[in-house]
Amino acid sequence: MTSRELPQQSSRQPSAHTHADAGPLFARFARPRTDTQTTLAIISDVHLSTRESGSWKVYHRTEQRLQTAISDINAREVDGVVFTGDLTENGEQGDFERVAALFADIDAPAVAVPGNHDVPKDFDQHEVATLDWFAETFTPGGLPFRTRIGGVDVIGLDSATGPNESLSATHKGQISAAQIAWLDEVLDEAICPLVVMHHNLPGMLELTGGVSWRSSFPMLDYDPLVEVLEAHDVSLTLSGHLHIPAVAQTERINELICPALSSYPQGYLLLTVDELGTTVRYVPVADGAGAAEAYMLAQDYSDRSKAVAELTQFHLESLPLHDEFV
Repeated sequence: MTSRELPQQSSRQPSAHTHADAGPLFARFARPRTDTQTTLAIISDVHLSTRESGSWKVYHRTEQRLQTAISDINAREVDGVVFTGDLTENGEQGDFERVAALFADIDAPAVAVPGNHDVPKDFDQHEVATLDWFAETFTPGGLPFRTRIGGVDVIGLDSATGPNESLSATHKGQISAAQIAWLDEVLDEAICPLVVMHHNLPGMLELTGGVSWRSSFPMLDYDPLVEVLEAHDVSLTLSGHLHIPAVAQTERINELICPALSSYPQGYLLLTVDELGTTVRYVPVADGAGAAEAYMLAQDYSDRSKAVAELTQFHLESLPLHDEFV
């Protein structure tokens, strides 16, 4: 694809009411498995802004995209909704309150972990929602959390704050030692665990030739986290942050990297876990014109956004990205 070619996207508006017609197969995994079939909608990188416009994150569409996604998810009668971070562009209290109002419209249980754009930064020059407010509004009792949805234990980690809020001067990510110790204990009792965080493990480096095009990838000091996940035989984690839909592997751990709702391709994932394994489908939220707008804004904004859009398009053309049943 040349830099000016438009991606081929469906022109349909999402209005399906069943899981089977959700969209193309994104990935299939032999694990996790559960006897209680459970379907989760996974939304990432909303970057909602009520004041800004433009950018490769298409700020002027973010509120509309979240509304559309929630309407579509409610029509599917899912068991739960998981947000993998960056609910807002810069953590403004007003933007968070708008997200919270839309969050309340979700019919199913919904939880979120914070992204690097959601937490207070030293360089902020505006009122930012506190982490306590985030936890009270979007989690089932605080961070980190464990909550049972259907047959799945959803385990949410805060990768955006860092030990003693040490990441307040950067957009990098890290899971604190205290959270890793907590995770080690929780995984002893968890049934069908699904570990959720915003920042990424290093597996995606293999898909980019070992090159990291942003300083905040992968997360800092990931080895202790990987050791705990492997010790408990965790098979799948969820993350966002990169704005590139992907499946990556770190050791024996599959990482499902979710597409962005804000930037191209403007969609979410529908993940179903049953007794056979886990099936993931990609659900577009923008119509053809909206997807094309997002793609062209990314092409024109910066070299990084152009690279992200082109790699995203390559992955969409390569679906499914991972299939353990072939």
